Order: sequence, then C-alpha cells, then structure tokens
Amino acid sequence: MDSLPQELVERICGLLTRNDLKNTLTLSRSFQYASERASGAYTTFDLNSENTQDFKQLYAGRRWAYLRHVRYQTHIPAYDAETEDDEYYQKHHCRESSQELQKKDEQFTEQIKDLFDTLKLLEGNASEGKLQVTIYAPVREVREASPHRKCISWRLHLLSPESLPSLGSVRALRIEDPRIIFPLDDDKSLLKIDLRVIVDLAVKFPHLEYLGCKLFAGSGWTPYYNSEAPRTYSREWPGPLRDTRLDFAKAIEDANLPATLREAQLDFLWPMTSAERIDHDERIPNLVGSNAYDPFSNSLRSLSHRLRRLELKAVADASLFWPSNGSASYPNLESVCIVFHMSTPAGRWYFDGPEDLGHDIEGTEVNERSYPPLEDTADDKALDEEVEDDGLDIEVVNSKQFRVRPNDDVLTPFLTAFAKAAAEMPKLKEACLWCPLRWQAGDSYGNSDELGKDISKWPDRPLAWGITYIAPKTFGFHFEGQHFSQSRQLFWTTGPWRPSNELHDLFGRIGDQNAELLEYWGLENYGKDKLALRDVFDQFQIYGRRHPGCAWPIDKSFIVHKTLQ
Repeated sequence: MDSLPQELVERICGLLTRNDLKNTLTLSRSFQYASERASGAYTTFDLNSENTQDFKQLYAGRRWAYLRHVRYQTHIPAYDAETEDDEYYQKHHCRESSQELQKKDEQFTEQIKDLFDTLKLLEGNASEGKLQVTIYAPVREVREASPHRKCISWRLHLLSPESLPSLGSVRALRIEDPRIIFPLDDDKSLLKIDLRVIVDLAVKFPHLEYLGCKLFAGSGWTPYYNSEAPRTYSREWPGPLRDTRLDFAKAIEDANLPATLREAQLDFLWPMTSAERIDHDERIPNLVGSNAYDPFSNSLRSLSHRLRRLELKAVADASLFWPSNGSASYPNLESVCIVFHMSTPAGRWYFDGPEDLGHDIEGTEVNERSYPPLEDTADDKALDEEVEDDGLDIEVVNSKQFRVRPNDDVLTPFLTAFAKAAAEMPKLKEACLWCPLRWQAGDSYGNSDELGKDISKWPDRPLAWGITYIAPKTFGFHFEGQHFSQSRQLFWTTGPWRPSNELHDLFGRIGDQNAELLEYWGLENYGKDKLALRDVFDQFQIYGRRHPGCAWPIDKSFIVHKTLQ
C-alpha cells in the first residue's frame, strides 16, 4: 500500500463512503491522511472557551489543512440574583450597573482575544486564506431576577480591538445571533453585540473575501403583549440602538477594509417576524437626529463600493445608494438584493395605509432619557411588585398593520437614489429592491376585509412590494418573463402603484442602453394590480438557489427560502 502514488490514494478515498473510510485509516500512513481529508470529519469545529486545548491538540499538525469552518460560541456567565451582595442588590435588582456592563465587555473581549490567539498559533506562517469563522452572540441564563434583567438593550463591546493579531488564514467572517429567544417566556437573555465589532474584526483578516451577519439591530419596535407590564419589560431602548449604528458608521469611516473583500451578506432585520411586529400607528425613534442623512446607511454604501455581491436587510435611507452631496460608483457589483424595512431611520414610513392613513407621523426624539437606567427606579420596583401580585400576562396580541400603499414623499427619494446607483453598476446582472408588508388592519378601517381583497388575493399572508432588474443572459425573476433573455428585464411588483415619468426614466437607464428593455407590471399569478406574496422575493436571495455554487458562506443551513411566518 505504501508504494501507491499519493494522487491515486486520494482518488480512491474520494470515492469511498464514510463507513468505508474508517476501514482505510489503518492501511498505511498515506491512506490515513487521505481518509481523514476525504471524510470531512475535520472540516468544522465548534469552539468555545472550555475546549480550546482540545482544538489546539487536534489541529496542531496536518489536520490544520483540513479545517474550513470554526464556529465560536461566546459565553457570559449566568446571572443569579441569590448570589448578589444584599446592599448592591437593593439598587440593582432590575438594572445593570456600569460596572456590570464593563465586566461583560471584558469577558466578551477576553474570549475573542483567545479565539484570535488560538488561530494565530495554529496558522503559524500560513498566509493563504482558507477558513470561515462564525462568531455567535452569547445567550445568558438569568435566574431568580426581575424580568427587566432578561430584556437588555445595552450592547456588548469589543475593547482594544487594535491589539488583536492579523489572521491570514481567514477568508470569511460571520457574526450571528444563535437563535430566537423570548426572554419573558424563559430564563434566558440574548445579549446584543455592538455592530462595530463586525468592522473591527473584518480589518484583522487581510485575505477576507466574504463578510456576513445575522443580528437583531431593530428600530425601536416592541412585541405587542396584551398587558402593559410585558410591554414595558420588553421595550427596546432607542439610545443604545442609535449609538451602535453610529459606532458602525464611525468604524467604517476609519477602517482600512481588506482589498480582497468581494461579498457581503448582512442581515440587520433578524428575525423578520420581530422586525415586522410593530403597530403601524406607533411613533418610532428618529435615529438620524439633526443629520441630513443616516450615517449607518451612508457607511453601508462605502462598504459596498468594491463588492461583487451584496445581500442586505436593514432600516435604511437614500444615502445607502447615493450620497447627499457628490456621486457614487460601483465598478464591480454584479448581484444586489436589498430588503428594506417599511420604516426609515428618521422615524418616518415608506408606506401609508389606504386613504393616506398614518401619512404624517414623525419620529420621536432620541436624547439622554432614551437609555436604560443604571440603577433601579421607583417605577421599576412598582412594576415588579405589580407583577408579583397579579402575575405576568405574556399573551401576544395582534398589532395594527395597514401600511401597504407607497408614501411618495418618502419612498420616491429612496427609489431615485437606488436607480441612480444601479445605473453606475456597469457589471450589474441582477438587482432586487423590496419591502416586506402585512395587512392586518383590525379596526383601523370599517371595511378592512373588503380593502384587503383589493390589496392582494391573499391579504392575510405575508406580502411584498418591490422592483427587480435582470440583465440580458441572466436567470429571470419568478414565473413571468423570459428566464434567459437577450433583453434587459424590469419587474414592477408594486401593486397599483406606478412611478412618475422621471423616476421611470431613471430605472430605464439601468444596464446596457443598447439592449432592449422589457417591463412587466405585476405578476399574473397574483393579479396585475395586487401585491404579490412574499415567497416571490424570498426565492431571489443571492446566496440561495440563484447562486448555489457560491464558495461562501461554507455553512448555508441558515439560508431559508421562506421568511419565518
């Protein structure tokens, strides 16, 4: 067996099943190496602070070359109220102190540093990238404590990121929330990671090609419970939300991102069910303040300048595509899919209800009172006493959702910026801009059932509004049109809404002007002037079935073609 050429051994092992490969491990040294590689048993490792030594021992030698994906679960120790000092507990039964927040930041930072130091030790002098690193936000156990301590708006920060070593072996980075947590139903709390951590880590990978995240970044929406107590507990404080968006923007402004970065898949609306759970009568925070544009959206435009593929879900404004002053260029972008929330960063809405319901609602100011207290208040204690006496009713009630008609005052500038940007994408093959919608008007209209029939064939199901561009010789959009056409194709899945002549002309400039433009208004299966079901757009995901051969991300299990209902 030792006399067989290694290339032949590799080919033999590549044809065997996993069970058969177990039998070849002991045939010879060459078969052992080839069997380990072919089995895929060493391609992924779930790393945490407790098994670092096992990881080092396993991958210190030849198996380092087999490793493709490191999944790192961060951890913050459980909070147990019974272990707290009595004097401290009297002031912090409900609220975290600044010292607690600092300690959590230090614990999070220590784990990230340990991850980087471990990978640096193993990669040695290797410079060619090959790894995907996925970092998961911590889920903390909270025992015998006020419900206030389960619903945390403060972010986890990475301290002194400049001290982390550069890692030449990493080509893909994802930062994710590991699962959906309902803190009032359970003794667990999902801790939110500061958005700038995405950037602070990305700059440490000089060969990075792919950047991804799946994080709940919110826009001040709150699950709507039947009683006031759970609404108060679960409130998303807008101050930390605004700050984390500004921190991300500042990090992008200062960052020297790797020149190799070509793909980004950034989901700041996860899960969509939470992003949608918002009453359309509600006033939401103005995260922009006195700025002329949203710094977070503006920074995402800077990030996308050199990309080839971009899939983004976010609360954004027109500066995502086009600066308020100057111009923009996207020399490499080929595939773009943008899912925008129906609310704007400034607290306005891209959509109204029928008869202009909710048209003039403005955002609420974010100021020094928009942050959680750092010690218990009289209101906190009174609420806890009320819940102790009466119990906590966590029954969820349906919110009013009636915004299905475009608000031209707000939406048209956004669409105009997108069309101008798309016209500056010389390599563009496909672009999709869409917004998830719902119709559940309740008592907002006396005839909501009749109105619903005018809006969609299936008004009680998840709906969508959007525009899709397909370049010649590119796979088409949904059922209508030609799947591979010699013409440019533009799909207006916008219900009865039609663009102004000026806006329509801008969209007509996307792509090769010498190629014929075919336009489709509505989709036959859903009604030409009615909103389509969301499935149409869910299937368009760039990293889903349209591009199944994408090298990154390695683990595509999180890609779901149907939005969670």
